[in-house]
Amino acid sequence: MSKLSVGLIVSVVVMGQVITSILLLGLRDSGPVGGLSSVDAAALREAIDSLREEVGRLSGATSRPSSSTVPLDPSQTGGLDLAARFDEVIKRLEALQKSIVAKNEAGDELAGLKLRDKLREQYRTEDGAVIAEELLAQGKLAAGGNGILAFLESHPDHPDTQDLMRRARNAFQQSGYLDKALWLHGEIMKKFPEHRGGDLQLLAMLEKRMKKYDEAMQHFNESLELAKTDQDRVSRLLSRAELIHERDGDSAGLEAYREVERSAKAAGIETAGEAGKRANSIEERLTTR
Repeated sequence: MSKLSVGLIVSVVVMGQVITSILLLGLRDSGPVGGLSSVDAAALREAIDSLREEVGRLSGATSRPSSSTVPLDPSQTGGLDLAARFDEVIKRLEALQKSIVAKNEAGDELAGLKLRDKLREQYRTEDGAVIAEELLAQGKLAAGGNGILAFLESHPDHPDTQDLMRRARNAFQQSGYLDKALWLHGEIMKKFPEHRGGDLQLLAMLEKRMKKYDEAMQHFNESLELAKTDQDRVSRLLSRAELIHERDGDSAGLEAYREVERSAKAAGIETAGEAGKRANSIEERLTTR
């Protein structure tokens, strides 16, 4: 098969791909969002028609008898430089295909934005919190958390504001959006300062997960000072011991867990057993090294 025949096949294949893209975009254009405008579609179809005619002319030229090993005489092809023309046609087809892909992606982005705006409007209604809760129940945690925030923007004085904010924070934390969870937890602490002691512990635990060890230690210590019961204090000591173990290693962790065990035993709290188990596990590991 001659090089020109191969070129013709390639150009026809590429044109087929482009025409298929046009048809798909035509279907998209009939939908409520996205797709090409009628002006864009007409321009692309005009370009396709022009290229189809060019391929037709080249096809006629290459169909004339010639040897696969002997170049065609320009007089045989009406003065056309067929190789150059094939290259030109293929480049035009590739450029057109890229243009279609770009418009397709733009249509998808526009569709996504319109869908997001529509959902935000739904979240702002009286039933917005219910819609967001349904998303959380389906495991769509980030979407549900954002839905709750959108609802609270329109209902800042809702009686369940604190619970909803905490549910959104937990959703962001569970779905891995730790920076957003940290920001929202800060907003909760500003809006509901009466729970500062417990919230400081939760803040420190979130910072520990984010490897912000210095900030976490500071907030664990602050939460200890605000503990109202022995149970609260020992619980916060245990969380701080986990941080020390993770940050400073087995030896420091062992000492921290033993401190929790002693404090828990003195207060008659069951946490002593858990702290003791962890300390014993570390000791066994250290002795077998």
